[in-house]
Amino acid sequence: MAENKSKNTIPNIWEAQENTIHLYKLISLTLGAILLSAVGFIGISYFKNPIVILQSDSKIEYYPTIRKPIEVGKAEVEAFTKRFLSALYVWPDYKADRIQKEVAPFVEEELLVKLIEVQNQKYTKDLKDKKLSQAITFVDVDVLNDKVVARFDRILKLEGVPLVVPTEISLNMIKGPATSLNPMGIYITGVTENEGSK
Repeated sequence: MAENKSKNTIPNIWEAQENTIHLYKLISLTLGAILLSAVGFIGISYFKNPIVILQSDSKIEYYPTIRKPIEVGKAEVEAFTKRFLSALYVWPDYKADRIQKEVAPFVEEELLVKLIEVQNQKYTKDLKDKKLSQAITFVDVDVLNDKVVARFDRILKLEGVPLVVPTEISLNMIKGPATSLNPMGIYITGVTENEGSK
């Protein structure tokens, strides 16, 4: 019993508290080092150039890449314009919902509604019960200072009979945020279409 009283003396309690504090310091330093290592690893991984892995049926290919901002030049605007034209004018059968979904990444929301309304008027008003499909060919894109002008032939198949419609379209574009569906971040703000001109 005398030994139990000697364990609860102030020096013994003080020493026990110091040991506990020392243990907490050691645990804190260990967790801090682990956290710092994890943040360092994440930071290094973030700035490291990614590797693209392409898997096909017969093989796996690895492509090292370089992380850099995309510079939008004339060639990129031409490619973007051709993708937009294909999304708007190439379809096996006219379905406004599908066209709206395909065109949405390229245009501002206000313009999207107007584009679909115009397409609906053009293809559902007089041709509602007809089988329609459309393609484009001979696409020529001119990138000007204030707009982009594209000239192409629309091939509208009406019940399987092709009708060629020469078309010129003028597009106003702005630079916006890049997305996975629109990695260049180009958005169309205005469209002027002229049929029968080439």
